[in-house]
Amino acid sequence: MIQAVVHPSQRESLGMHYTSVENIMKVIRPLFLDQLHEAFEASTDSTQRLQRLLTRICSMKVFDPACGSGNFLVIAYKELRKLEHRILQRLSDLDPNAKGLFSLSSIKLENFYGIEIDDFAHEIAILSLWLAKHQMNVEFRELFGVEISLIPLRDTGNVVCENATRISWLDVLKTQDGDEAYITGNPPYLGSRNQKPEHKADLKLHHPRYKSLDYVCSWIILSAQLVADGKATAAGLVTTNSVTQGEQVGLLWPGILETGVELAFAHRSFKWSNDAKGGAGSHLCRTRFEEATHQAEANLRRRNSEGRRSPGRAWEIPAVIRSWRSRRSPGR
Repeated sequence: MIQAVVHPSQRESLGMHYTSVENIMKVIRPLFLDQLHEAFEASTDSTQRLQRLLTRICSMKVFDPACGSGNFLVIAYKELRKLEHRILQRLSDLDPNAKGLFSLSSIKLENFYGIEIDDFAHEIAILSLWLAKHQMNVEFRELFGVEISLIPLRDTGNVVCENATRISWLDVLKTQDGDEAYITGNPPYLGSRNQKPEHKADLKLHHPRYKSLDYVCSWIILSAQLVADGKATAAGLVTTNSVTQGEQVGLLWPGILETGVELAFAHRSFKWSNDAKGGAGSHLCRTRFEEATHQAEANLRRRNSEGRRSPGRAWEIPAVIRSWRSRRSPGR
């Protein structure tokens, strides 16, 4: 709906493309949801482990630095609320007396952060989060017989209307040492030939050889830096596949990997489409960064169309990246 009402020239100038639920799940499943569901399945016979998992998901933070109308934040919020409901249901199965203690949700909109340059989309993102909270409160009432009031609207999320390339992300994403925070989203992508002077000026702030880079590279660079600095646990983004091809590989990826992050998963290139009028028709890929560990190497595997890890050899990243990584990490 939002993509349909924004003027096509404005969408083009901002590189705005909206993301379906199916495509969002392909990013957030391997980013954090899969491991949370695995932890739940491993904890179904223990109230202590379930309580620890509940505490974990209630403190998690999700940040979309190009949030548009809030699709990624809304789906992430609803998926965490659904998992919270599963945990509470299992706790009540293990201890029937516990069900009467479930009076509210501990997952707060304040833990969902976003940056959006368009003021209309920014307002819609805030409204969308309120609506998502209401929907999940209805599900909570149906499951546990408890009404959670949405009014007054104190819990509003942390979505700001700014140019994400020109502000400090840590002014928006409030994290402390040890926080579990994930960066995700579908940042704007514009090829170098389609960029206006203001796009070039934005890119210049983040890379000295900016003239040949896609506009989305600013978000890749900034996301990787937050992960490398320990301010975010991992980042998973939708990007144009041009960042894994040709000149951009040598310009972008050596500097990214020098920060100390690694590619933890990536999808093969796929045709992008959606149902909105005048929707995007680009070829995209998805990438996750996390701090460099031996485990990350094992996570770099092909994933199928649902975002699940597929068996077989590691996903074929461009040779320049692969060989540079092997020189950087002897014996790996």
